[in-house]
Amino acid sequence: MKQNITLSYSVNRSFVKSDIYIFQALGYNVYRILSSPQKSTLNFIFNRTKELIKSLLYIPTSKIVISWFNDYHTLIPIIISKIFFKKSVIIVGGYDAIVDAENNHGVFFKQNIRSKIARLNYSLVSEIWVVHKSLIKGCDEASRKFNITSGVENFIQNKSLKIKEINTGYDSRYWNYDESIEKSGILTVAFFSDKRVINIKGLNNFNKLASLLPNKEFLIVGESGINISDYIKLEPNVKVLGVQNKLQIKSLYQKSKFYFQGSRLEGLPNSLCEAMLCGCVPIGSKVFGIPDAIGSTGILFDIEKDLTEVADFINSNIGTKEFKNARKRIKKKFNLASRIEKIKKNI
Repeated sequence: MKQNITLSYSVNRSFVKSDIYIFQALGYNVYRILSSPQKSTLNFIFNRTKELIKSLLYIPTSKIVISWFNDYHTLIPIIISKIFFKKSVIIVGGYDAIVDAENNHGVFFKQNIRSKIARLNYSLVSEIWVVHKSLIKGCDEASRKFNITSGVENFIQNKSLKIKEINTGYDSRYWNYDESIEKSGILTVAFFSDKRVINIKGLNNFNKLASLLPNKEFLIVGESGINISDYIKLEPNVKVLGVQNKLQIKSLYQKSKFYFQGSRLEGLPNSLCEAMLCGCVPIGSKVFGIPDAIGSTGILFDIEKDLTEVADFINSNIGTKEFKNARKRIKKKFNLASRIEKIKKNI
């Protein structure tokens, strides 16, 4: 008879779907509690009521309770897990271990009920899994350059809490490099829904890099509900697309020669790792998990003046060898099998 896992989450993104696949592949039945965030009192009450009912139904027969990210949706399942003496885990992806005052970003940015609940969740949970080690003690580079406070240990009082690095993993069979497809251009992908995301993901530097390379094509993917051009005067060689599906994104990765991850904060960037598996040569900022993903397979930049070096790198003799090296890096360090094995050991 299959054992059960209760999974609580607020966004149905690719990394959540991947973990559901992993749990099922390990032989577990996955009970799901999805609480999509919407800014209305009625929806807030509905989500908390749903979480209580489903927690009481699912958790008594579950082996473990897991919450992707630490937020409102985490509290009730963890309290119920304590009542029924079940192991509980919070998977920390970034937002729940960061305060970026410039962008009003991070669950602990304001000293309000939300941040108090997040601290309570950390005090009650059995253990924490972070997607990258920089989310444990924090990223010194992000602190120095952007005055960003980060790291779970800086937001908890229970210093004996178990915190483990269990990296996200990526399916190299799906995200594949096709040598028959000619590569060109520079790509960046995110869910660009407001000005804050534009700043966090480094689009200003992406646009400045485009100004240094007027004969190269630059592509921004993921515009949603806004016009990026309302916030940045885009260079003529910069194009923008809306949100794409998984198959479309894969095609864009395979066609692109370079992938740009100029974020000021991240955990371990999913898009960067997927793009590298598809043979994109990476360009990234020196914060959080970005340097660990890139290694020596691309180029890292520190501040804006480094963009001239990045432009020279793009103009250099980059080809099949570099495409394959980028893919090998992610396949070796952050493969799906590794995450499966780590989860298996820790459930």
